[in-house]
Amino acid sequence: MFGVALIAILAITGGIIAYIGDKLGTKVGKKKLTIFGLRPKHTSIVVTIITGILITTSTIGILALVSRDVRTSLFGMEALKTELATLSHEVTAKNSELDTSRRVLEEKIREYGVLNLKVEDTARELDAIASELSAVIAQRDQTIAALEKTQSDYAAAQQAVSTLQATKQELDVRVITLTEAKSSLQADVDHLTDLTAKLKQGIQVIREGSIIYRAGEVLTTTVLPGGRNRDETVAALSDVIYKTNQHIIEKLAIENRNLEVLWIAQADFDKVVTALTANQQDAIVRISAGSNTVYGEPVSGQISIYPNRHIFRQGQTIHMTIIDVGENGIKAEESIMIFLQQVNAVAVKEGILPDPIQGTVGSISGTEFYAAVNTAKGYKGKVTLTATAKQDIYTAGPLRIQIHLRETP
Repeated sequence: MFGVALIAILAITGGIIAYIGDKLGTKVGKKKLTIFGLRPKHTSIVVTIITGILITTSTIGILALVSRDVRTSLFGMEALKTELATLSHEVTAKNSELDTSRRVLEEKIREYGVLNLKVEDTARELDAIASELSAVIAQRDQTIAALEKTQSDYAAAQQAVSTLQATKQELDVRVITLTEAKSSLQADVDHLTDLTAKLKQGIQVIREGSIIYRAGEVLTTTVLPGGRNRDETVAALSDVIYKTNQHIIEKLAIENRNLEVLWIAQADFDKVVTALTANQQDAIVRISAGSNTVYGEPVSGQISIYPNRHIFRQGQTIHMTIIDVGENGIKAEESIMIFLQQVNAVAVKEGILPDPIQGTVGSISGTEFYAAVNTAKGYKGKVTLTATAKQDIYTAGPLRIQIHLRETP
């Protein structure tokens, strides 16, 4: 019905404009009127052209006014094309990362299978040597018993004793050799078992996606002065990166303190240095993980820079609202939690940098939270909640607030 009505409106509007144009053209032709010094014939043609332009313009204007799709086709097509190209590029990149991870997993599985086969072969060889060792030990024991038996008649059996002693010595050497071989093979089995466990752990990490840093997770946030010369700025920013690298080493319990586990692109580093030297005001420098990082991989970091503005002064009211805690205060905890979420939203809107993962700009201790809840439970009905800044708050945050409660009639 809307399309029929629209067509009817366009037809009526076009007819009215055409009718008015025709009347004006007829009037101009009869009275031989002129505009801009043109001849009456040419004036009539100009009126006809203007009428056609008005019909087309009004048609397009009405369509654009009532149809969002028409407005998009006329004015937003290039933006849609740009967005579509960006999304296609991101999908291609994600598919490439998935293929790389799949190939790594397949390679680890193949290595795991080879190690398992090697462990099985070594275990079978160890069993064989253990069996041979048992047989040799039994044979040696028999030789010792025979030797002890024949020692009473040493004179008569001296030749036999000599032979048995030689056999005993050979068997002792064989026992020592087999014992050393057993120890060596046992060490190999232990080593292969340890490698198998580590490989299982590596495969488990890849399969389950055990991530030590998530993409966008903040590694460090600091404030650096602007307007310095380039050498001073490079030294200050390098010190921030070094301290962040040391923090990651401590978190991962790496013994080598000189290992570079944080990788920053030189182009990003130079871009931040240029921005700091060109800006006379202090700026916030935030280093975050550029992608998901699993254990054993270097952390690919990215640097962001933000202006450090004064957002709230100490004691300033950030947000105030009225809540209903109910007759027995049963809604107090839920209402105060919603109030804190509203305070967080206000702070983010005013310009405080939120955590990219959780979206929060600060925290409140459990003692303060439950103190406010217990105070609210002491009231009945409506309570006015006010959040004020504990101290001067800048863009870098964090937000520290004081909650004030007042019973509201």
